[in-house]
Amino acid sequence: MVTVIVRFALREGITAGEALAEIREMLPMYRAQEALAHKQISLDVERRRGTSVYLWDERAAAEAFFAMARGKLREQTGAEPDIELLDTQVYINNRTGETRIDE
Repeated sequence: MVTVIVRFALREGITAGEALAEIREMLPMYRAQEALAHKQISLDVERRRGTSVYLWDERAAAEAFFAMARGKLREQTGAEPDIELLDTQVYINNRTGETRIDE
C-alpha cells in the first residue's frame, strides 16, 4: 500500500464553497481509480492551503495518477503541488476491523 500526501495552494479569494464545488466536479475522476482505497481532503481557506491524503493499493497506480493530476492541480491553483509518496507498512481500519502489516 502507498500513502500519498498532497499539499496544494488555494487560489487567492476562493471561498470554501467554491473549493468544495470544484472538488465535487472531480469526484468521478477519483471514483474511477480502482486502486484508490481512501481519500481525504482538508481545506484551510484562510491560509490558502489544502491537503489531500490518499491510500492506494499499488504504487504504480498512484504514480500514474499523479503524473496526470499534477498538471491539473497546477492549472487549477496556479502553483506547483507538493506530492509525497510513502510506502505504508501498517494499515488499521477500526470500522471494518481490518489490519494489514506488510513486511
